[in-house]
Amino acid sequence: MDVVERILDLSRRGTPLAKVLRGFAVASSQWSLRPRALHRVLESERSVRRQLSDELWRALYYQPLFATLCDRVDGPFRLEICPDSKVPVVVNCRLEIGRGVRISARTTFSGARNAKEVPRIVLGDDSYIGHRVVLRAGTGLVVGKRCYFASNVFVSGDPGHPIDPVKRRTQAAPVEDLTRIEIGDDVWIAEGAAILGKVRIGEGAIIAARSVVHRDVPPRTLVAGVPARVVRRIDPVALAGG
Repeated sequence: MDVVERILDLSRRGTPLAKVLRGFAVASSQWSLRPRALHRVLESERSVRRQLSDELWRALYYQPLFATLCDRVDGPFRLEICPDSKVPVVVNCRLEIGRGVRISARTTFSGARNAKEVPRIVLGDDSYIGHRVVLRAGTGLVVGKRCYFASNVFVSGDPGHPIDPVKRRTQAAPVEDLTRIEIGDDVWIAEGAAILGKVRIGEGAIIAARSVVHRDVPPRTLVAGVPARVVRRIDPVALAGG
């Protein structure tokens, strides 16, 4: 039995020495220097150093790697790397990125493996794709300009599996069930929303958090719920203060 095990064994006993040892063990495990001005300086230095390091890794390594996974990159864009993810997942799809797009490294881009042609995913200029967003193309998925995808949004034109339980064991979804999704310009999709099946979302529409969309959304409307329904219309003149 080594010294540490001996101390632990003694601290479990009900003797006065055990109480002292237990108190010492607890106190020593929680002790640290009090924060001082030096620590504030050190924390600022650490923060700046990490940001500079992350930015260099992004610009010189991770973003160029990601660009090689894309079919087309129209101009400058920004990959937002994360502590737990540096490069988005790109599987079985042709990814095209417009100018000024910002993409979280936690994003997943994928396409139906049984589509007749490799599905195409297009991101319009100046759009933002947040953390843990999944974009899965059936026959195609097009995102317009200046669209905003909040975290945990799920968009899929691929059911994934057949309805028949026997076929589901070994087969992908039927080819005829694969669909195309079109999202117009200036669309905002809030936290955790899901867009499923053959859907077209009109320009300027807003999809409320946790909504499930499985039919077309008219332009300049706010939809919410499961399934999503129009709850109000958005007047662009009123919003602009006209």
